[in-house]
Amino acid sequence: MVNKIRLPEPDENLKFIDVHCHLPFPRPKNDRLPSDTEQISTYFKLGGQYLVTSTIDMHTLNKTLLFKKNNNKNFGFTCGFAPQTVTYTPKEKYKEEWSKWIEFIQTNQAEYLAIGEIGLDFHHAKTLDKRMKQVEVFKKILELTIDFNKPYVLHVRNAAEHEYDRQNPKHRFNKKDGVNKEILKILNDFKIAPKRVMWHCFSGPDDYGRILPHQGYILSVPSSAYGFNRWRGATQNSPLDSLVTETDSYYQHPYKRGPINVPANVRYAIAAIAYSHNVSQKLVSDKTVENAIRFFNLKIEN
Repeated sequence: MVNKIRLPEPDENLKFIDVHCHLPFPRPKNDRLPSDTEQISTYFKLGGQYLVTSTIDMHTLNKTLLFKKNNNKNFGFTCGFAPQTVTYTPKEKYKEEWSKWIEFIQTNQAEYLAIGEIGLDFHHAKTLDKRMKQVEVFKKILELTIDFNKPYVLHVRNAAEHEYDRQNPKHRFNKKDGVNKEILKILNDFKIAPKRVMWHCFSGPDDYGRILPHQGYILSVPSSAYGFNRWRGATQNSPLDSLVTETDSYYQHPYKRGPINVPANVRYAIAAIAYSHNVSQKLVSDKTVENAIRFFNLKIEN
C-alpha cells in the first residue's frame, strides 16, 4: 500500500551506506538512469561512506569485477547465486555456471564481503519441485561456505496467496511465512550464528520484525519504505541496532515500482526509519552506518 501521508524529505548532510544495490547490472530497456559512473559519483558526493553491491550469478559477478578495477575506493561486493538464478538458469547452462561460481567463492575469499544474495523466493518458483530445488541449493551453499568466516545476505520472499501451490495445498510452503520458517529451520540446522545473517529488503510478515532482531539477525530496510507502507511497517518495531539501509537499485524506488532506482536514494530509507521510529534522521544515519560497518567489517578510506 502506498503512503497516504507525505513523509519528511531526507535531511541534508546525512552519512549513509547502501548495503545492497546492483551496480553495475544489466540495464532495463529504455531507461533514463544516469551512467554507472555518474551514479557512484553522486552517491559519494551526497554523503555515501561505502557502497556494497550484490551479484546474483556469474554474469553480474564478472561485470562487477571489471567495474571494481576503476571504482575500488569504498566499494565492495557480495557474491551470490540468487534463488532466481537457480530457477531461471537454462538447464544446459546450469551445471557450468554453478561450477564456475563455486570455484570463484572458494578461491577468492579475500575479494568479496559476504556470501549473497542467496536464499528462497517462492514468487519466482511457483511449483514444489522448483521450490525444493532452491532449498537444495541454499543448503549446499551453506554447507560449502560455513567455514569461510563470511557473513550471509539473504533473499527471502514468501509466496503471495495467489501464488500458493494448488497441487500441494497442505504443504508448509503454502503459508504467508512459509519461506521465513524454512530459512530459519535451515539456518538452525547448520548452526549459523544470527549475527552473521542479513535479511535483505526485509518485507515481513510484521511480527518477524520483532522476532528476528531478538534472535540477533540484521534487517535491511529498502528505499521503498519511504513511499510504501508494506516495507516501512515490517521494521517499525525493530530496534535501530538491528537495522541497515539499502536501495536494491535499480529496484525499490522510494515512490515508484520498477527498475529505476539509484544508490543515492538510500537516504530515503533513513528518512523512513526516522519517521517510523519517531527519532531524528541523524540518529538513524549514525546507527545504520555503524551497523553496516560492523556487519561487513568494512574499512573506510578517507
